[in-house]
Amino acid sequence: MEPSGALPARNRSTVLFAILAIALLFIGIGAGYYVGRPATASLPGPVEGLARTSAVPRVDGWFRNASVTYLDFGPQANVAVPILVFFQASSPTTPVAGQRNIIDTIPGQPGYGDFWRVHKVLVPSGYVANTIRSFADAVASGYTIQMTDIVVNCPVVNPGATVGGSPATLVTGWYRNRDVFYFDEGTRSPADGWVVQAAPIYAFFHADGTPVAGQRNVIDALPGSPGYSDLWNVVKVVVDASYVANSLKDARSILEAHDAGQLSLDPRERNMRHPIS
Repeated sequence: MEPSGALPARNRSTVLFAILAIALLFIGIGAGYYVGRPATASLPGPVEGLARTSAVPRVDGWFRNASVTYLDFGPQANVAVPILVFFQASSPTTPVAGQRNIIDTIPGQPGYGDFWRVHKVLVPSGYVANTIRSFADAVASGYTIQMTDIVVNCPVVNPGATVGGSPATLVTGWYRNRDVFYFDEGTRSPADGWVVQAAPIYAFFHADGTPVAGQRNVIDALPGSPGYSDLWNVVKVVVDASYVANSLKDARSILEAHDAGQLSLDPRERNMRHPIS
């Protein structure tokens, strides 16, 4: 079944943000990583102390009148920045065993987002895994780096972070020669170049801007179905004082109520988050 909620059109500010974010990251590469360099970059030890929860909550929502749950990692940029993944040059589909992936931005730094566009680093047969542990070393190596169309959802988190109700385990990568940790949520989010496409999620508010107490958010696509993305664009559903929480549990019903003049929709709320059903 096709989802009823159309994806919001990307506006000029969205595209401009994508361009600026990628430009900042690659300027950092060319200038020896001085752009956005965190104050603690030269310190040993893993990346920690990030300003994001270490216990990712599971939230109840609605999908076509049925109860669903999802993970809320909070507001996110809709730009997929580079992540380096190592492959054998003689067999470009064969990963280098034991080599960790490499990123060059973390939460709180310019250009960071939980979505990454895979870049292949093609290394010779004699390469020893984890000899390279930073973007700077990868660029300096002279090895071929190929951009792909693959976009992955890998939220960077603090050591020991957990996901509510999930056995998901942390993956260890490299960030400027330091251990960095993330959850690998796969390739379920469509992208147009660097820009990750979002699906609508409906959140309920009163006319004064306060949330409707007890109302769950509503989605209209699940993993594997057309229109699904781990990235969601919040559409505000503005209801009157007589509305009873969870009377509406389906996107089609919301749109029908809107057409009947019973509520208003505000798609201008561009707060990005990425639940995972």
